[in-house]
Amino acid sequence: MITANPKENRASDWKDHLCVEDEQKLNELLEAARRHRCAYHSSDNVQVAQVWCALIEMMKMVNKLEARVSYIERVLNHLFEGHQGEKEKLLSGLLKF
Repeated sequence: MITANPKENRASDWKDHLCVEDEQKLNELLEAARRHRCAYHSSDNVQVAQVWCALIEMMKMVNKLEARVSYIERVLNHLFEGHQGEKEKLLSGLLKF
């Protein structure tokens, strides 16, 4: 579809060049940013404010992942501490032998 305004063509076509998975991820991010609709609609530049709101949602995702990784690291460190003690006892026993 060709419109009278070439800018409208470019704006509507850029998503067509994304792969299906990326377009789906973009839609998920826009859906998450929609929670801030009242905030970005009150902005003078709604589109830029919407991008910032999407960035906020991405930071929430990153923080959640960091917390999960930190938890996994603590669990694994605890497991390996026990094995380190057993390894030291074994080496000590072998040296005495």
